[in-house]
Amino acid sequence: MMWNRQRMKWIAAALLLLALTGTTTPALAAARKKKHAAAKKNAAPVVSRAQMELAQQMARNSYALGRGLEIRQRVALMTRLLYTMRSEVMPTEKQQWAAELFRLGQQLPSSDDAVVNSSRNTVIATAAARLAIYDADEALALLDSLPAEAQGERADARTMAARLVFAGYMQHHPSAGAQVLLAHGQRWSEQGGFPYSASATALARLRPNEAAAEEYFRQVMAIFVKGHDGLFGVSDFASLLQQAAAMEAIYDDTAEDAGRAVIGQLRKFAGDDSGSLTAEQKRLVAEALNNVRISAPKAYEEARKTAPELLAVRAERITTQVEIPKVDPDLQAAFHELADAMRAQRGPDALRAQIANAVQVVNSKYKAGACAECKSPDAQSWALISLAAYAAPTTIATQLNGLEDPFWHAYFLAIAAQQVGQPTRVADPTARKVPGKEEAEPE
Repeated sequence: MMWNRQRMKWIAAALLLLALTGTTTPALAAARKKKHAAAKKNAAPVVSRAQMELAQQMARNSYALGRGLEIRQRVALMTRLLYTMRSEVMPTEKQQWAAELFRLGQQLPSSDDAVVNSSRNTVIATAAARLAIYDADEALALLDSLPAEAQGERADARTMAARLVFAGYMQHHPSAGAQVLLAHGQRWSEQGGFPYSASATALARLRPNEAAAEEYFRQVMAIFVKGHDGLFGVSDFASLLQQAAAMEAIYDDTAEDAGRAVIGQLRKFAGDDSGSLTAEQKRLVAEALNNVRISAPKAYEEARKTAPELLAVRAERITTQVEIPKVDPDLQAAFHELADAMRAQRGPDALRAQIANAVQVVNSKYKAGACAECKSPDAQSWALISLAAYAAPTTIATQLNGLEDPFWHAYFLAIAAQQVGQPTRVADPTARKVPGKEEAEPE
C-alpha cells in the first residue's frame, strides 16, 4: 500500500514537471495538431485591404446606378445597401443612406390595404433602425417628424421603428436616457401612439435600480390611463406589463394596478358588444387578456366576476400559407457548374468564362420586362452571384456590366459587394438538406 502511495506521488511529480517544462506527450501533441488543423480549415478567408476597398467602391457604384430609378426600385436597392457588409464599414455613407431611405419611404403611397401599409411602414422603420446605429438622436428626431397615422389602432411606422430605435438609443446612453425616450413617447401619445413595447428596453436598463424602474413604469402607466389608445395600444401596454413583470422590474401591486387598467380599457372597446369585433380586434383582446392573466392574476380573477363577457372573447386562429419559391433549373444548374469548376481548381481564365456564362443566365431572367413579377432576386440568383463574387472578387464588377436592366445591375452589384467584402463559404440555399449528409460547398 505504501508502494502505491509512493508511485502516485512520482506520477504527480512527473506531470507537474511536464507542465512546467512545456514538454508534451505524443498523444497531447497529436491532439493539438488536429485542433489547429481543424481551426485552420474552418477559419474564414482573410479580406485584404485592397479587396475591402474594392467592395466599398462596388457599393458606391451600386448607389450611383440607383439614382435614376423609380422610387420603389430605389427603396429596394438602398435597403439592400444598408445591409451590405458589416455596419461599421462605410459608416458615414450608410448614415446618409439611412436618412435618405427614411425620406423615400414616406414618399411611398399609403393605402387602406394592410399589406401595402405594412410594406411602407417596414421601409421607414428599417431606415430609422439602421440610422440609430450611427446616430440614435437623429433617428429619434426623424421619428418625431412622422405624422400620427394609426392613433393606437394598429402598428404604424413610428411604433414599428421605436422598438429598434429605443434599443439602439439605450445602448449608447446611460440609464438617464430613459427619460429622454419617455419625453418623445409623451409627445407621440397625444395622438394615440405611445410605443409601450419599445419602452421595455429602457425598463430593462433601469431594472437594477428598483425605485427608478418602478417610477418609470408608473409614468408610462399614467400616460396609458388617459385613454388615447386604440385596441392596438391597449394590447401593446399589456405586452409591456408582461415584460416588466417577467423581468421583475415592478412591484406586484403595480402589476395588479396595471392589469386593472388594461381590463378597464378593454371593456371600453369590447363591452357587451364583443360580437361586433373583427377577427384582428379579437386577437388583440385575447393577447391583452392573456398578458394580464400571466402578470396580474388578481386583476384577471376580478375580471372573471365583473366582466365575464370580456373573457369569453376568443381569437380566431388564422392559418397563413407559405408559398415555397420554385427552383429555377437553369440557375441551379449554373450554380452547380460554377461550384464544380471551383472544386476542380480550374484556372482564372476558365473560371472567368464560367462566371460570364452564369451572369448571362441571370441576365436572361432579370433583363428588362423578362421578370415583371420579380420584386427581389430568388435564392438561386442570389447564390449564383455570391458564388461568382467569391470566385473572382477582382473581376465580378466588370462581369456584372452584362446585366441589361439598370435596377438588377445595381442590385446584384450590391450583393456582389457584400460577398467581396466578406467572403465566406457559400452553400447552395436551394439544396435539400439530407440528415447525416453535408451540403456541397466550394473549397
